[in-house]
Amino acid sequence: MASSVKEWIAQLADGKPAAAFEAYRRIEDAATRASAPGKDAERAEIAGVLAAELNAVTAAGKDNKGNDKPPEPKYSPRVRGKICQLLACVGGGQEVPALVKALDTLEVRETARCSLDANTSEEATGALVKALDEIGAEFRLGVVYSLGKRGGPKAIDALRQAAADDKDPAVRIAAVEALAGIPDAAHADVVLKATQCTQSCSATRAWKAAVRLAEGLRKAGMKSQAADLYRKVEAEGPEAQKAAAKIGLEAVG
Repeated sequence: MASSVKEWIAQLADGKPAAAFEAYRRIEDAATRASAPGKDAERAEIAGVLAAELNAVTAAGKDNKGNDKPPEPKYSPRVRGKICQLLACVGGGQEVPALVKALDTLEVRETARCSLDANTSEEATGALVKALDEIGAEFRLGVVYSLGKRGGPKAIDALRQAAADDKDPAVRIAAVEALAGIPDAAHADVVLKATQCTQSCSATRAWKAAVRLAEGLRKAGMKSQAADLYRKVEAEGPEAQKAAAKIGLEAVG
């Protein structure tokens, strides 16, 4: 299988659309079958090949003028992006280092981030936490989204820190909204603090997040904590959120 996957990856890069499409379909089909329960060996084999090829480079040599030619990526950003997409299906903890390395390439890093998002390993969580330190607000917003989906202590700690002191206001409020999607009464203080933001747009988003957190608490059975947060919103929030909080309090009973 490994040799077949390598051959198909080469076809992805050969510039012939029909051949590239068929090659991707073959790898995708093999990866899908290998991700089924009881197929750990097959999954690991395919994932290992994909991870190795993701950052493969050409050998150093000479150009046509005799000058030294350093190693270069073996595949274009387009092909490397396709490999990241396939790793989203079969990647595990062992493939995380390859995806982290791919984050260094601007044209590939968003697809690598999506692959880390789909990777349920602790290694992937750690990589996403570290990716919050990358440059680029749009990319980091994607990282916040991924961490919000994951939950868990590492992700939550990173989100709380981002909500408190990230240098980018857009990242701060996105982290607040991500925390609001995780029903934990400990997040109420973070969300309510964000409602005091001097930027009216961010403050409004924080009040909406407070209502969403209260609703999540209510649905999770934490009715007392939900009621406390609803009352806070009803007392101090904008009119629309006050109305929502009133409805929420009625639902709490």
